[in-house]
Amino acid sequence: MSGLVDLLSSDQIEAINNFFDEARGRHPAWSAVNAKNREIKYCRKPKDFLVNQAVDAISWEGDNLAWRADIVRRVSRMADFEDVVGALAEIRCCGAMLEAGFQIRPIPTTKVPTPDFEFSLNGNDGVIEVTAKLEHGNEVARARHIVNGETPAGVERSAVSRPGGRIDFTISEMHPFGAPDPNKPGDTVQTNAISKICSIKCKETQIMDGRSRVLWIDFRDFGRWPGALTVDQSAPLICGPNGTLCSGAIWYAFYGWKGAPVFEDHMSGRRFVTPMAHFGRFAKEQSTPSQYSAAILCLESDTIFFENPMAEMPLADAHRAALTRLPHFNLQFSIANWKENDVECARTLAKNKIKALEHDRLRDE
Repeated sequence: MSGLVDLLSSDQIEAINNFFDEARGRHPAWSAVNAKNREIKYCRKPKDFLVNQAVDAISWEGDNLAWRADIVRRVSRMADFEDVVGALAEIRCCGAMLEAGFQIRPIPTTKVPTPDFEFSLNGNDGVIEVTAKLEHGNEVARARHIVNGETPAGVERSAVSRPGGRIDFTISEMHPFGAPDPNKPGDTVQTNAISKICSIKCKETQIMDGRSRVLWIDFRDFGRWPGALTVDQSAPLICGPNGTLCSGAIWYAFYGWKGAPVFEDHMSGRRFVTPMAHFGRFAKEQSTPSQYSAAILCLESDTIFFENPMAEMPLADAHRAALTRLPHFNLQFSIANWKENDVECARTLAKNKIKALEHDRLRDE
């Protein structure tokens, strides 16, 4: 096969190629559809090749025929970006798990919520729930106001006239996870991002009893922002020039604790520390532990793995090792129970570092 184009009809491909939304840009499948067309010049991203490689690796016969029909229907939708990127994420997930050596098959949908896939390796079974994240709806609405000529708060317009023409400039504040609420105490850019990541699929209804459960979060179609969430956000702290500190939004979302200091240093020179308002998804202090065994987060150029130390159904040792073979896997930033209590030991070390630096920064104020 030749990737995604072989799943779609010529009419569907034409509709995808002709679609353009002034606020969101091209259709989410456009870049994958045209990844092998060298006559079209644009920056190819890992997500495009991963989709096409997955399509070629997946067997679309037998039990997968119904899933294929559903995938084609969703990928070719024009109005529902969320459903399109969800379908693309499912394709990438299936292909990635096959590349890592797992057997994987889609679970038929029913009226009762179910995970998307079940997988197995060496007789150990598990299930995967896949979700894809788009930029916050308020940011899309804001972009639409701007292209319609409006100037909402936080937007500056200017123009420079020269002989033979004029150049118009528009500068806008952008927040991929949504702007913080100035009337909400403790709501900042970073705490807002932490909260949004922590709450992804928070109802946890799409699981199966008696099996390991993986939450697969795909940020590779994060609207116009796939590169905004970098892999260093999965570290407890990011240290910049002159000792500036920023708390890693992904790490805090899973392993942070209520009251944990969230560091934010801005280019403007402002530095402040905000207490985290909730526990992380996999924090042992959670009153109701997460039912997921682990989370896999797919960033623009990296795949990372966070394990839940309190999981009712932990991953098998063979699963952990095999997951390191996922495409673009980043072992350095992943956290797993390679041996019992490894995750909690790593979290304790991170907490000690965070508390020590909080004390140091507060002393400087």
